[in-house]
Amino acid sequence: MSDWQPPRTLDAAAGYSWRLLAIAGAVVVGFFAFSLFSPVLVPLVLGLVLTAVIEPLSTRLRGRGWNASAAAGVCLLVVLAAVALLIWLVFEAIVGPWDQLSNQIVDGLDRLIAEIRNRIDDDAPGLDSVRDAFGSFAGFAFRGVLMVVGIAVALVATTFLSLLVMFYFLKDGPSIWQWVLGHAAQRADVTDEAGRAMWDRLRDFMRGTAMVAAVDGLGIGLGAVVLGVPSAAAIGLITFALAFIPFFGAFFAGFLACLIALADGGLSTALWMAAVVLLVQQVECNLLQPLLLGKSVSLHPLVVALGVIAGGVVAGILGMFLSIPVIAAGAAAVNVIRRRNGSPATGPGSPPASPPPPPDTAAPAVSR
Repeated sequence: MSDWQPPRTLDAAAGYSWRLLAIAGAVVVGFFAFSLFSPVLVPLVLGLVLTAVIEPLSTRLRGRGWNASAAAGVCLLVVLAAVALLIWLVFEAIVGPWDQLSNQIVDGLDRLIAEIRNRIDDDAPGLDSVRDAFGSFAGFAFRGVLMVVGIAVALVATTFLSLLVMFYFLKDGPSIWQWVLGHAAQRADVTDEAGRAMWDRLRDFMRGTAMVAAVDGLGIGLGAVVLGVPSAAAIGLITFALAFIPFFGAFFAGFLACLIALADGGLSTALWMAAVVLLVQQVECNLLQPLLLGKSVSLHPLVVALGVIAGGVVAGILGMFLSIPVIAAGAAAVNVIRRRNGSPATGPGSPPASPPPPPDTAAPAVSR
């Protein structure tokens, strides 16, 4: 009995099982820890995102002889002005006419249900529960949109901490990074390369996403103006805000635009609005994203969907907004570590593996 060995398949299955359980446990602990410390971690990540967006201005000012504190202070004022302008636009376009806008959405949903009932010639009592459920979800989603766009109003503490983090990252970023590298010991070189790759990926992702969101909001808002759909400014702002939530945001914003068009102009106007939304989103997917984001910051749609859901579970609306930039930056770091460890880098942005040289070809010397 002492010489008994389990079958190789059972032994391998047991090995995979406990490793998967260990990984799952680590993920659960990580989610719990992030949820517990989210009041600190969310402003930290959001501050990093803001720093990545505004950092070129700070670099240009410092290149012209400004000291670090003055350059960071100017960037802080610019961000505060942008946030104030965005809040004013939100109040003018959404919060002020909120009753009218919400009534338009509900009326559009009622007309959509009536059209469905006319087409299927059935009372379809289940549609009433769908309407009630959507009304509750729409209220929650709009509150989330207002939290994202008007974060300085809804989350004052988070905004203050994020701007504080951004200011000190702009002012003392190089010295903070050198302190981190000083504690990395023998792994300082790979830590430096991975950190810079993450920073480049985060910066490119946020700039590209902001430009794509602006084009989406402008295109769909102008389409609403041409079709005579009311609340065109609100439609544009909602589209811009939700464009920062990949996968789900564009669908929900387009659906709301079509409901408003249906309530005001009937089925034909709603269909034209849907055509505008689809056209803008096709231009975004096939032209803007490859041009502005590129393959280096693209992620698989399944990764995007699961990442947005996980971010929402951990940190709500802000988590949905921040999850994909964090995942994209993490993918860049993984590629650097894999390449340093001798494994081929995988995923988006990975350089293609070069074929080995022929046996009779000597590798060229690299001059330093």
